[in-house]
Amino acid sequence: MAKADLRRGFKAEGERIALELRDELEIGAQGRLDPSALAGLLQVPIMTLHDLAAVAPEDVRHLLGRGRSAFSAATIHVTRFRRLIITNPAHAMTRQVNTVCHELSHIILDHEPEAPLNLLQGGRAWNGAQEREADWLAGCLLIPHEAAHAAARKGHTDEEVASVFGVSRPLATWRMRMTGARIRAQRVARFAT
Repeated sequence: MAKADLRRGFKAEGERIALELRDELEIGAQGRLDPSALAGLLQVPIMTLHDLAAVAPEDVRHLLGRGRSAFSAATIHVTRFRRLIITNPAHAMTRQVNTVCHELSHIILDHEPEAPLNLLQGGRAWNGAQEREADWLAGCLLIPHEAAHAAARKGHTDEEVASVFGVSRPLATWRMRMTGARIRAQRVARFAT
């Protein structure tokens, strides 16, 4: 499997999962997803590093002191069926939205928990297949295929798409490209004239 590949059929599965969850939240494909509402639906509490400061001030100070990018988020597996997400409030809100959806995607997909560090390899533990799946599903949750195509038909720029869905411009650009929305809209426009 190449580095950027997903298992066969996963992209369509991710789109289906996203639409089902969006329907449960009653926002359909076109609405802006509130990650907190999705977390509530899934009964997953979200805390920030600041919330943890009272419990472990030195550890939190260490994470926050290493720079804004040192820590984005983590899912804590309290029990087999109980999860908690910790986020970094120093990040831009658009990044936090994507990060929370990424972590929720791991939970939705029932990914196996990983130790945060691999001491034998001297770095962070990382399951590439699970990370790619969580990235894809997070994108589907935030900007579904149908919404990307509707935005392309309306001629929305990446900045406009980002603003409508409350995500970063790079995420909007990625979803518009990965869904093929603009290419399809251009083809339809060419045949219509």
